[in-house]
Amino acid sequence: MLPLFLTAAALTIALALAETRNLQLMSWNICGSQDEDWGCAKFGTTADKIGVVKYHVEENFVNAALLQEICENDLTALVDGLGSGWSAAFRPYQWSQDGVLSNNKCGNGRTDRIGTAIVVHAGYTAAQLYNTTQPWRGQNRPFHCVTATWWGTRLCVVHLTPAHGNTNPDNYDWEYADDQMKEIKAVVDGYPKVAFGGDFNVQPPYFAGNQRAWLWPSGFYSTGPGVAGYSDCDQGLDRDTHDGGYKIDFVFSKMEKRWCAVGASAYSDHHVLIYSLAITV
Repeated sequence: MLPLFLTAAALTIALALAETRNLQLMSWNICGSQDEDWGCAKFGTTADKIGVVKYHVEENFVNAALLQEICENDLTALVDGLGSGWSAAFRPYQWSQDGVLSNNKCGNGRTDRIGTAIVVHAGYTAAQLYNTTQPWRGQNRPFHCVTATWWGTRLCVVHLTPAHGNTNPDNYDWEYADDQMKEIKAVVDGYPKVAFGGDFNVQPPYFAGNQRAWLWPSGFYSTGPGVAGYSDCDQGLDRDTHDGGYKIDFVFSKMEKRWCAVGASAYSDHHVLIYSLAITV
């Protein structure tokens, strides 16, 4: 057993070596498909959308971004435009035809894939796609994560199945988001430092009149200090994140919050979220 004075000295050294690093984590559904069925054609060009991300990197010091509905070639152009030190992990959306999967394409003559991405400065490791419950016949949306090297923090991008539409043509009224959120929670609960977000396609559980509030599993959404779960970036203000006048985009973490920004963009029907976190490394 070490003498008490050595134990205290070791503690002092450990505290001295601890460092707080700020992470500005952006989430945005960029509505990047060129396929007219996706309804994104009116929301500007690829260059416009790339410009929004670059603006927030330069003006709001964004260090990482969780992006939904981004075409693979556009992601390459974004990373190249951001310059040295940036990299990205991409996973495509897939259509399941009775369990046979095919990648969604960007559309309008483009054959590159469309999906979700995690863009990180200063490198990442351990990129992983996690299995979540998806329609047997219908649109499948990925859930994946990386570890941002500089912050030692797990970052994950979310895009949940919406209530209806082309979710599952065989079973129009089936819900998938409840199972998906339970599976996501099981993954993120395994990391002491984690932040995750994206397009959840469901409003907060405490919103009056939210008939899908039951989808949120216990211990997922912390509704206040001392309440188990993850805190949303804009919790309390609950500003709209979609042009339709509702909040369906979130960024969650249990780490120390510095500030949160929410802003509409002319180049998507979804708004930009930036969650600034203070991370001890």
